[in-house]
Amino acid sequence: MATSPDKTFGLRSSTDLYLKLIYDIDRLRSGGSTRAVQYAAFDAAITASHILDWVLHELDEVSYLRLTGVGKGKKGAVGRFIQRNGGMLGGLEFCRQIANSVKYVTITMGPVMTNMSTGSTVKLEWQGDRIINAYAQAFIKIDDQKYSVIELFQSMAEQWFLFLEIEGLWVEQPPEE
Repeated sequence: MATSPDKTFGLRSSTDLYLKLIYDIDRLRSGGSTRAVQYAAFDAAITASHILDWVLHELDEVSYLRLTGVGKGKKGAVGRFIQRNGGMLGGLEFCRQIANSVKYVTITMGPVMTNMSTGSTVKLEWQGDRIINAYAQAFIKIDDQKYSVIELFQSMAEQWFLFLEIEGLWVEQPPEE
């Protein structure tokens, strides 16, 4: 039986997108240069946010209604999902804000978190008067307090894993060779 070609490079489920998030986080951890860290952070935010789109696509009608409060195909599902499931997926709104800003340059949907921004910097480690290490780091700034964005994405990955398992959306993966 012939199937139509897809446009997802073989990714087929929210589990596949979750595994891409883990890959993006690993790229972010290994860093290297400022650009490498910026690009990996950019990708991780988009991936963490868009897992939701895949989840909504995979849910049956009953689960969709339970998790969003609206029927499949109705407007407002994403915002309602985030509002209803924010306790379990606490980092999702941060990721959505970043991903939305990346796609549209400014927030175009939903409320704007005016107290949050992102950036990158080079951290220097000193020993006496000598620099012994320098590494690029991406950060999220909330109310003038900077946090490593790796922590946000790692927490989001853990939250998504638990959610996918609870909702029966986790797809077991064959062992890598």
